[in-house]
Amino acid sequence: MWRKLAVGAVAVLALVYPLTIAGQGQRAEPTDVTFSKDVAPILYENCVYCHRPGEIAPMSLLTYQNARPWARAIKQEILQRRMPPWKADPHYGEFRNDKMLSEKDLQTLVAWVDGGAKEGNPADMPSPPEFAEGWQIGTPDLVLTMAEPFTVPASGTIPWTNLPSNDYEFPEDTWIQAIEVRPGNRRVVHHAVAGAVAPGEGRGVGAENLHLYSPGLEAIVWRDGYGKLIRKGTRIEFGMHYNAIGKEATDQSKVGFKFARKPVHTQVHTVIVANTSLLIPPMVHKHEAIAAFQFPVNARVHALRPHMHLLAQTGSASLVYPDGLRRVLLHVPKWDDSWQNYYILSEPAPVPKGAILEYVANYDNSPANPLNRDPRSPVAWGQQIWEEMHSVYMTWTEVNDKNAGDAGPIQIPANKAFTTGVISRR
Repeated sequence: MWRKLAVGAVAVLALVYPLTIAGQGQRAEPTDVTFSKDVAPILYENCVYCHRPGEIAPMSLLTYQNARPWARAIKQEILQRRMPPWKADPHYGEFRNDKMLSEKDLQTLVAWVDGGAKEGNPADMPSPPEFAEGWQIGTPDLVLTMAEPFTVPASGTIPWTNLPSNDYEFPEDTWIQAIEVRPGNRRVVHHAVAGAVAPGEGRGVGAENLHLYSPGLEAIVWRDGYGKLIRKGTRIEFGMHYNAIGKEATDQSKVGFKFARKPVHTQVHTVIVANTSLLIPPMVHKHEAIAAFQFPVNARVHALRPHMHLLAQTGSASLVYPDGLRRVLLHVPKWDDSWQNYYILSEPAPVPKGAILEYVANYDNSPANPLNRDPRSPVAWGQQIWEEMHSVYMTWTEVNDKNAGDAGPIQIPANKAFTTGVISRR
């Protein structure tokens, strides 16, 4: 989407289009839709990466016996577009890893439920997907683990925690072509961030985000010629967000790196566009915050990942061009802290030098927000869940004569069944 900016000022456009929910308020005509023939392929394609034993989802959907008790809940979740968890407004941008159900698949699931959620002929069942048990990136060249196991209590809110890795410093400047963060205990790890701490910096201060784990997002692989640069003397730390599960548990997460085998012509940058002076007044239903990043060179934007907490309601990332034009790359009309997706643009967005990536979000610090702990108090920037953040992680590269015409650094294999929410999996 393109809009003209007001002369002399940046016009922040709050464009929120109501999402049309297919089938809402309608009852699909019962058909001969069965789990074995029609429903299982949809669940295998879109759901079972998380909805299987040992993963973060509360139930498995691998078999008819697993899924049948949840039939009505499945219908409700898909009609409300809460599942699969994809929060981007379809009116803005196209994404290579879009997880929204197609209209056909949605109606098939609704018809299955309305028709009695029949099993059908078990012989019609497709083979279940195979999930790699080892490293998704192959055998890493370097594995760093949390220095000590972390004990997660049985209940309560666990503060955001920065934990050191093994006592290791990179001995030289190193080009990284693949990164994977692996949780030690998937049941308690909400998300885990591997950060690069430059020489002389303290834990939690100045750590560059390298990659993260969250449900459905594990490994990242750059194409040949692209890579992340880790400087000599850098140490790795883990930023950990844990969930209590009703019993005490331990976690010792790790990160694996594969080094570039071929010459790297383009450095992949991940910049956090943030407003660290964020202060949300008390009893305010709609507080707007803005963060901006100006590109120092001709560039291309490849992916975006907003990050906020419980008071956030909406978020929009736009390119503002030197001539005043605006292009909305991503709009999240209903923020959900539980699902912080990584949105990979279908085509890299070209950016001239001097253009701005602007991130605008709205926050609700009023009694109307059911997630608000205390609407009578102001809320400032902070890492804990009861504080707030205003940021978007942006993956971008500088344009040069080696990359101007290609599809960008991010690899996605063709078989989506194995890659729901994953940047690249080998």
